[in-house]
Amino acid sequence: MRQVVLRSGAPQVVEVPAPSPAPGRVLVGVLASVISSGTERAAVASGGGGGPLPVRAVRNPELVGKALEHMREHGLRATLDLARGTTAPDAALGYSAAGVVLDTGGIPDFRVGELVACAGAGLANHAEVVSVPGNLVAVAPAGVDAREAAFTTIGAIALQGLRRAAPTLGERVVVIGLGLLGLISVQLLRAAGCQVLGVEPMDKRRELALELGAERALAPAQASEAVAAWTGGVGADATIVTAASASDAIVNDAIAMLRPKGRVVPVGDVGLGLKRDALYTREADLLISTSYGPGRYDPSYEEAGVDYPIGYVRWTENRNMQEFLRLLQGGQVRVAPLIELERTLERALEAYAAIEGEAPPLAAVLTYEGRRIAPGERAGEVVRVGARAHSAMGEEGLVRVALVGAGGFVSGVHIPNLKADGRVVVTVVANRSGTSATSAARLLGGADTTTDWRAAIEREDVDLVLVGTRHDTHAEIATAALDAGKAVFLEKPLGLSRPEIDEVWRAALGRQRLAIGFNRPFSPLARQLHEELGDSAGAPIQLIYRVSSPLAAEHWLNDPAVGGGRVLGEACHMYDFANWLCGTPVRVSAFALPATGAVRTVESSSVGVQYANGSVATVHYSGAGAASMPKERIELMCAGRSWVLDDFVSLTSFTGAGRRTHKQRGVDKGHAALISRVLAACRGEGAFEPGIAAAYAAQSVALAALESIASGAAVDVLSPEGQGLVAAT
Repeated sequence: MRQVVLRSGAPQVVEVPAPSPAPGRVLVGVLASVISSGTERAAVASGGGGGPLPVRAVRNPELVGKALEHMREHGLRATLDLARGTTAPDAALGYSAAGVVLDTGGIPDFRVGELVACAGAGLANHAEVVSVPGNLVAVAPAGVDAREAAFTTIGAIALQGLRRAAPTLGERVVVIGLGLLGLISVQLLRAAGCQVLGVEPMDKRRELALELGAERALAPAQASEAVAAWTGGVGADATIVTAASASDAIVNDAIAMLRPKGRVVPVGDVGLGLKRDALYTREADLLISTSYGPGRYDPSYEEAGVDYPIGYVRWTENRNMQEFLRLLQGGQVRVAPLIELERTLERALEAYAAIEGEAPPLAAVLTYEGRRIAPGERAGEVVRVGARAHSAMGEEGLVRVALVGAGGFVSGVHIPNLKADGRVVVTVVANRSGTSATSAARLLGGADTTTDWRAAIEREDVDLVLVGTRHDTHAEIATAALDAGKAVFLEKPLGLSRPEIDEVWRAALGRQRLAIGFNRPFSPLARQLHEELGDSAGAPIQLIYRVSSPLAAEHWLNDPAVGGGRVLGEACHMYDFANWLCGTPVRVSAFALPATGAVRTVESSSVGVQYANGSVATVHYSGAGAASMPKERIELMCAGRSWVLDDFVSLTSFTGAGRRTHKQRGVDKGHAALISRVLAACRGEGAFEPGIAAAYAAQSVALAALESIASGAAVDVLSPEGQGLVAAT
């Protein structure tokens, strides 16, 4: 399918694989989408949200440290490539669209063939087909066509600004900025029974505001005096700011127009350097409006489809969308006068050139052919991106790889390591987002792309499936790939529950062709530690592993249904490292800090592990510390000797004769060495390590830790049969 993306700082119409049907997501064949001259003009001007990390670091000195860290971990060449934009991913453009339902995703509120409006940046894109979670889709009522319904997201943003202002019948409200949002706000206020005065520097937009229901429309220089006269010297009941400017003057002028105890709502992106005197003397309320309404930025609402009860949250973002569509149907809001440019998708670049011009249109609408694609017809669609970087498909020792999951980690870490091996060809990239799949394929120098992982693993030209998706899909994809006769490299974790890891165990046990992404034992300094420890073989080990890894509460890893939380989804790395050094885990005792804020899983824990040979390990994994603290520190004591491994950069050995420190240039956590080992195993040059036994053992420790935290008691580490010890790793 065709889609508009931002590539190398410029909009382009490109071919990407269409999204596949998925549970909980509505597949929509787009008929119309709206380009706003405000939001999308800013996105194009900034290069798509700021561009790669090193580029943003130049613009923001606070990010310089992160850019340097990127260079330490990935090297100067990769960092320079990112800075130049040569490997920057495509950014999907668009957030407000309408079309017909192709697949309901099992959601009973929708029917195939009906017209719907779709919302969401990265979801309701300028693309022929989009896949959108159900809470961001609303059915268009009879009489509303696709061009009108395509404005629903923008309308919901304006409507939420009104709800924050809480206007009542007869109140006098000032709208500052008569662009797309402002002119919709004028109409919504009139529908609510308010008197409206608009403020706008452009003559044409002031005239349109009067046509759409404003009583007065004035230039900014006249506004203050005019508002005073219009309100009999009292001041406006509310001001809604829909302008966009970095200046603080706009919001302070808006406050100065208010009556005592009036309300000001910034909807547009304006400076918020407030002057205290105007706020204080009026005892004014400054009310921030968050996009489409309650539910915005909440993954449980937007992605998982959990609605807010109407008795507690009357107007969610979806209910705002529905209400805007109702107002369109009744004629209280008209959007046709706002469309100043209309182009087909093929001519989308003309529309973007116009919005970047000196006199951008209020709104530009893209229209599509509206092909009625049968449900499932485009599932597994394959799009070739470039020419494959390696054409010697019959070469001895060649490993043909399918990448399933093409997020930032896979693109930034695994793809460079795969490219470093001259006998690897990535034949296909599968990702839920066709845009991300295409970006990864470009980074590889060419590959087939698809949004259907099943189609990728069933291909005959695939030897190894590298799974780098989010954690909730690991077990299903790994099991299916093993059953299809493929070798599997699975990023941790193995699964998020005992049934899931048992499922993968059964699929992998007889084949022994699965490797898990536990990379830390392959770090050069970890190998040196292991070698030095060999002198004390047989003596019990005491190991302390401290991790400081603060993470935003809304991060997907903290979602128990998707990421599984920190214990299952990340600390399993550390449990594997302890198992690698200490042996077979037997029993676990664990404690955790209380959950705080929006985090719904255990974030900070102390997990003690007993081993069959008498060794003990304690893993302190914390999200409660400072981001500036180095992430990992390992201390190990055994038979009169000690070691400290600091963040995989330095290893200090302590003996009776003193200390010795080894350092390496940059962080090397063993990712490259692990991938090299996996590729060698695919060529028959060794075993798949760490294999299914190591994966199962680490995950069993994680599951036992969660059970111990919940029960307050020590818990045995179980084998795949549910009893006794896990096989030694």
